[in-house]
Amino acid sequence: MPHDLVIRDAFIVDGSGLPGLRGDAAVDGALITATGRVEDAGAREIDAGGRVLAPGFIDVHTHSDLILLDRPDHQPKVRQGVTTDLTGLDGIGYAPLAAAQRPAFVEYFAAVNGAPAVDGPWDTVRGWLDSFDRRAAVNVAHHVPHGCLRAAVAGWDDRPVTPEELRTMQQLADEAMQDGAAAFSTGLDYTPCAFGDTDELAALAAVAGRYGAPYVTHMRYDLGMRGAIRETLEVGRRAPCPVHISHFNSESDGWWVNLDEISRGANQGAAVTFDTYAWPAGSTTLHYFFPDWALAGGVAAMLRRLEDPDARARIERGVCGELDARQLAQGLRFACLPSPANNQLEGRLLADVAEQRGMRPEALLVDLVRGERGAASAVIHNAASDADFEAAMRHPAHMCSTDGLLTGGKPHPRTYGTYPRFLGRFVRERGALSVEQMILRMTSAPARCFGLVDRGLLRSGMAADLVLIDMAAVDSNATFEDPTQYPDGIDVVIVNGQVVIDHGRHTGALPGRALRRGQPAGP
Repeated sequence: MPHDLVIRDAFIVDGSGLPGLRGDAAVDGALITATGRVEDAGAREIDAGGRVLAPGFIDVHTHSDLILLDRPDHQPKVRQGVTTDLTGLDGIGYAPLAAAQRPAFVEYFAAVNGAPAVDGPWDTVRGWLDSFDRRAAVNVAHHVPHGCLRAAVAGWDDRPVTPEELRTMQQLADEAMQDGAAAFSTGLDYTPCAFGDTDELAALAAVAGRYGAPYVTHMRYDLGMRGAIRETLEVGRRAPCPVHISHFNSESDGWWVNLDEISRGANQGAAVTFDTYAWPAGSTTLHYFFPDWALAGGVAAMLRRLEDPDARARIERGVCGELDARQLAQGLRFACLPSPANNQLEGRLLADVAEQRGMRPEALLVDLVRGERGAASAVIHNAASDADFEAAMRHPAHMCSTDGLLTGGKPHPRTYGTYPRFLGRFVRERGALSVEQMILRMTSAPARCFGLVDRGLLRSGMAADLVLIDMAAVDSNATFEDPTQYPDGIDVVIVNGQVVIDHGRHTGALPGRALRRGQPAGP
């Protein structure tokens, strides 16, 4: 009997970090069924010609949540080799969340996760995951978002939760973990997560810890980078559970200093990992730069405050406190301004538009948040260097991610080009890591961290999520000026045994599965 698919003469990099080997791989149904020398024919055969064949990439930090339901072909991600997305990052998500609570989250995070007309039975994590099963081009796993738990008991109020409310949050978290959630996530620069203290975080992380799952955090950066790392490690120690730091960066205090903080925690027994996307810029909502009090109660309450001259003046002063002089001068580029009144500003720098209009930059930023009803985002440039990124990616705790926002006409180029950038710029051109070590950070390391037991390794019996890479050509074409360009060198992408990207063509296949921590996806 022929195999469904055989890939011949590949340089197989299996995701383990071990040296690659020349050979073949066979696929039957959704599984890899043979590697090495495959004697039997395939109903379809692909001649790899020595190109790298690797497990599909697992993106551990995404903002695909709603847009993936609306645009299930997911071309910006699958064309760069991503075969699994994790949702519910930064404490932001839509499950577990009662229907009555969803509009506030959709409105608040519209510039991050989009606001398409989609809905589902998302009061449980099980219902959320089922929404994607065999309905998307990639697999989906999900975190338990802190924001959803807090909204269930305290809404968007700026206050500590009561002991009874905390017990309710722990019960909701436990139910989500039983439904197969991969981790517990927080976004401590976003409300309502920002209103939770360290005691609350440790109590909730303890629930994830009982399942061996990590505490995943966009840290509390107003403590300073070192203070934020220390709070993160304290949560993991008290839970106890592994900790994972999202989109690690440390421009303000120095990359090496803060990597040393992580190493010190690991040496003291903390199980700590982190991810990066290796671009010298971040991206987030414009109201991220507002003080937390301005966002208490959600978007409607924020907009009411902007109509009060005294409150607005306080908010503008808060923006100045968040944005340093360099960012106000040259570092903030508009990414998503969806209204016809402002859409033409996408891709332009805040400082340039403010100067043209004779306005203070902070006043213009606040005007745009008001005009877009919060649904506005930007790319924020920084001074990080290739040497900084390489110090991070050489660290044994490192994983790769995109942190990709799929909103707006000028998104961060990481959304379209992160994995090809790691492979082209940092492996082929700069030799920062071997291809085997970089692919480990994209595949088996994330699978192990998040309990995706049948992913991340190219071995017989594992799920047939595969990427064929031309290492001589692989590169990101996305730039800050022209960010929505597909990469080169990602020739074939296979998800659960089905070819989704076939030498530059999306086949339309939607074979993605719902992935639950500790459980294979099944046939």
